[in-house]
Amino acid sequence: MLKVEIHFVDGGLMNTTEGDVFWRRLIELQGYGLEGKALIHDLITDDWGPPPRFVHVSGTLEDGTKVDQTIPCR
Repeated sequence: MLKVEIHFVDGGLMNTTEGDVFWRRLIELQGYGLEGKALIHDLITDDWGPPPRFVHVSGTLEDGTKVDQTIPCR
């Protein structure tokens, strides 16, 4: 299970948990060359009040692989 933390410019924080499908989609989108704001928009959404500063994804996949990645929103 993965922990997804969305850190907003106003200091707010939103936490959610996601499964392996989320990670596979993240890797797929990065393979298409998406990064930053475009990556966050396609992966999660951009329907927030304050915009995110960054998204942090961490945890362990079902196969035991540890993941820890920060996606800056630029």
